[in-house]
Amino acid sequence: MEKRLLLLFLRLSNVFLRRKDQINIALAGGKTPMEFYRLLSKQNLPWEKFSFFLTDERYVPLDSDKSNYKNIKENLGEKAKLYPVDTSLPIDRACVEYSKLLPKSLDIALLGVGEDGHTASLFPRAECKKVTEKVCISSAPDGTQRVSLSYEYLNLSCVVIFALKGPTKIEAYQKLLRGDDIPASKVKGRRKTFVVFQP
Repeated sequence: MEKRLLLLFLRLSNVFLRRKDQINIALAGGKTPMEFYRLLSKQNLPWEKFSFFLTDERYVPLDSDKSNYKNIKENLGEKAKLYPVDTSLPIDRACVEYSKLLPKSLDIALLGVGEDGHTASLFPRAECKKVTEKVCISSAPDGTQRVSLSYEYLNLSCVVIFALKGPTKIEAYQKLLRGDDIPASKVKGRRKTFVVFQP
């Protein structure tokens, strides 16, 4: 899956780079994309032209092993310009400040999908309290508070890529393809939506 994802990402990046000087990309946390980030870190890219953002973040210190920022940064490397959510601030304030860093819209949003169909930190049958048009606050099933990009903002993305891996994700993959009522089905790229899946 990681190599297919890398080829797709590089192809899309080249398309955007032919049209603009700066590409804005949101990256998923969790375990699934980490190998892809390691592969990406080894590519000879014009890194100064890439700005990376988080699709969501746990409200934990940035040096916590649970921090998406920490895990992505360790795998993607120092060359990548990755913008964190400042979790040292009160959570509402962290959302406001993060919103200020975000571009008007994203070129590419890379999203994972959980077994329950959640994407970013948009969970089924759970409210994501809107703080700004771009960012909201949710609670994961384990009770951890999360900062997440909103449905409205993710749907402004030019391209959305869903990446799923493992036998436990087959049902979520099928629901996504059918357009069942799960959070991931409510997110689509303005121009194109891709699903990359490996059982």
